[in-house]
Amino acid sequence: MSRQSFLQGALVLAAAGLVSKLLGILYRIPFARLVGAEGMGLYQMAYPIYTMVLAVATAGFPVAISVLVSEKRVQGDLWGMRKVFRLSLFMLAVLGLIMSCVLFAAADFLSQRVLHDHRAVYALRFIAPAIFFAGIMSAFRGFFQGQGWMLPTALSQVSEQIIRVLTVLLAAWWLLPLGPEYAAAGATFGAVTGGAIGLLVLGVIYAGFSFPRSPLFIPVKQPEDKITVILKRLFTLSFPIALGALVMPIIQTLDALLVPLRLQVAGCTMQEATELFGQLSGMAGTLVNLPGVITIALATSLVPAVSAAAARQQYEVINGRLNAAIRLMLLFSLPAAVGFYVLGLPISHLLYGLSEAGWPLKALAPAVLFLGLYQVTSATLQGLGRTGRPVFHLILAGGLKVCLNYFLVAEPALGIQGAGIATGAAFALAAALNLVSLQRLIGYQLPWRLILLKPVIAVTIMALTVYYLQGQIPSVPVRSEFLTLITILAGGLVYGIAILVLGELRSHELELVPGMGLKLVKWLRYFNLVRD
Repeated sequence: MSRQSFLQGALVLAAAGLVSKLLGILYRIPFARLVGAEGMGLYQMAYPIYTMVLAVATAGFPVAISVLVSEKRVQGDLWGMRKVFRLSLFMLAVLGLIMSCVLFAAADFLSQRVLHDHRAVYALRFIAPAIFFAGIMSAFRGFFQGQGWMLPTALSQVSEQIIRVLTVLLAAWWLLPLGPEYAAAGATFGAVTGGAIGLLVLGVIYAGFSFPRSPLFIPVKQPEDKITVILKRLFTLSFPIALGALVMPIIQTLDALLVPLRLQVAGCTMQEATELFGQLSGMAGTLVNLPGVITIALATSLVPAVSAAAARQQYEVINGRLNAAIRLMLLFSLPAAVGFYVLGLPISHLLYGLSEAGWPLKALAPAVLFLGLYQVTSATLQGLGRTGRPVFHLILAGGLKVCLNYFLVAEPALGIQGAGIATGAAFALAAALNLVSLQRLIGYQLPWRLILLKPVIAVTIMALTVYYLQGQIPSVPVRSEFLTLITILAGGLVYGIAILVLGELRSHELELVPGMGLKLVKWLRYFNLVRD
């Protein structure tokens, strides 16, 4: 096994994460068209509960195992590495099996008393075994990452997601004639088949794995740690990470519980409430998460950059890097937010064949911007070693979201759009609290005018262009889906040209484009369209 540099490992995981994230987002488009809003609603009801139980069973353990294995490696303690891995594997297998059985047994209670839709019981039971596979996988991934070898994790993530997506689509298509509840259940089983394949990939790699034999690693017999000592360290390291991983599933579970109930207060039937919740979380929510593929990758790379500068107490460097990250986030998130708001209805018709899903999409549009801002500011706080603050701020934001959901969703004039507004307000609060913390820690002040002015001008030009093209659509004898696609492409082209003309792009950013970066920069410099 060749040892990878930290940068190579980070790039491998980032690439795998991007592929997995894109697959996880894009499959929902054909899935939603296949099962409709009601099936999507039942699917989305089960998933937050699953992710919450999964976070309890596994979250934080890969990192904790990685830390302990890495420590043993530095000490040359081959036997200690094996002991940490075997103990972790046994513990997580048992914990995963127990939590799978608990979820399976509690499915009936959760569907009737928590989700208030008895049809969700099938989805909960079909997804329960996935927790067992995820627990074992987390032990393998932590072990390999502790060795400095990221490729096994990356391969298992991608293979897991591919099989999961195929299972979701095929099982939903096969079971749909039996009813939307069975289609949703078949779709959730994708987490089981995906987990099984991901575990198989890790097992095959482990079977051919050999411990390091480089001159830098000389196995030395160390005094053996007691099992209780290893377990204590595992739980101590994993607990803060697990707590942070629990926040979003809890918020999503509260949404699945509260939003359909408040929609019924607003005058919807149970079936209508389930359909509207599916439009919000499974359709509109999927699109809103698309720009997050960029901002999550940006935030991931920001953490080590901030950590390195913080170690040297270079706070001006941290401020500059955060400004650059926010500016790049805005370049992607701002046009997406405006595009979702302006074209919410036609985009939903184009992708899902259901224009009504555009209403929650329009309400969720501002959340794109605030979510991106929260992600990059959270990454900066993590790089500064203040990992608990973003979690605390997200908890406060979750409380605001629950309160707003309770009042806004029950208003007949708002309905499901109230939940979208609540989401945007929650992420706005979390991002604002992050900025306040950064101001107190490093004196950071967000230069709004410097960062916002040119992207706002460019996106305004884009919005006016889209509005004009939308006004011409009724007089053109062509399918509306085709015209929507042309409008989206035209809006993106106009925005890109406006950004270039305004000189908002920097040459060092364009040089990162593989292969053609230097040629592109040289050409744009000739026309004075980029800055150094």
